[in-house]
Amino acid sequence: MMEGTLVCTARVVEVRDGPDGLVGRVSVRGAQVEVALDFVPEARAGDDVLVHAGVALSVVKDPAETGDAGRRGD
Repeated sequence: MMEGTLVCTARVVEVRDGPDGLVGRVSVRGAQVEVALDFVPEARAGDDVLVHAGVALSVVKDPAETGDAGRRGD
């Protein structure tokens, strides 16, 4: 059985064009990682996004949208 959160909410810190598409640096529980932003080209620094497997899937407009599974924890 797999434990842990498969989808998490992350805060976008930086957005830039990468060699393979739009890339963002996001903060997840204090750690910063790069994710693909191709599905959410409207994402900007300061936005919260739902991330799964290194890909931002959607911009979170209302923190209540994520429920318990999407808590940022920062």
